Amino acid sequence: RVALGSTSRTSVRLAQLLLSEKYAVKPDYYTCPPDLGLMMQDAEAAVLIGDAALRASLHDAPRLGLQVHDLGLMWKEWTGLPFVFAVWAARKEYLAREPVLVRQAHEAFLASRDLSLAEVTKVAEQAARWETFDEELLERYFTTLDFRFGPDQLAGVREFARRTGPTTGFPADVRVELLTP
Repeated sequence: RVALGSTSRTSVRLAQLLLSEKYAVKPDYYTCPPDLGLMMQDAEAAVLIGDAALRASLHDAPRLGLQVHDLGLMWKEWTGLPFVFAVWAARKEYLAREPVLVRQAHEAFLASRDLSLAEVTKVAEQAARWETFDEELLERYFTTLDFRFGPDQLAGVREFARRTGPTTGFPADVRVELLTP
C-alpha cells in the first residue's frame, strides 16, 4: 500500500507513473493528510511534498528507519529531463481578454522570485520562525530550488503530459507558450 499525501496531485501522479512504468509496481493507493507517522501506519510507502517532505526526510524517516527518495531526481534519472512541480499559467483566451492584468501578475511573480532569491537569508530567517528547521538548513534548501522555465523544463512538462495525458483525461500533446517580454 502507498499513502498519497492530499496536498499535490502532480507529485502523486508522478509517483504513480514512476512506480507503474519504471518499476512495474501496481500498489494499492489511498489518499490521506500529509503526516508521515500516520501514513506509515497503514502503508509501506508514502508520498509527501514541501515542508512535510522536508520534515519527514530530516526527522521522521531516520527515526522510523525509512528510505527517502526524491521524485524529481528519479524523474531526471529516468527521462533525462527536469521535472516541473509548479507553474503559473493563464489560458490564451484569458490573456487575450486581460493582457495587462496577466502581464502585471507575471511581473509581480518574477519580482517576488527575484527579491526572495536576493534576500534568501532573510527569507530563511523568517521561515525558521514557523518551522522546526534552522535558518541555515532553510537557506540551503531554498537555494537548491530551480525557478527557471526554459526549453529543458518545457520538454519535461511535455514528456510528463505525454506519459500521463491518456490516463488523466488531459491531452497528451500539451502546448505551452511562454509569455514574451
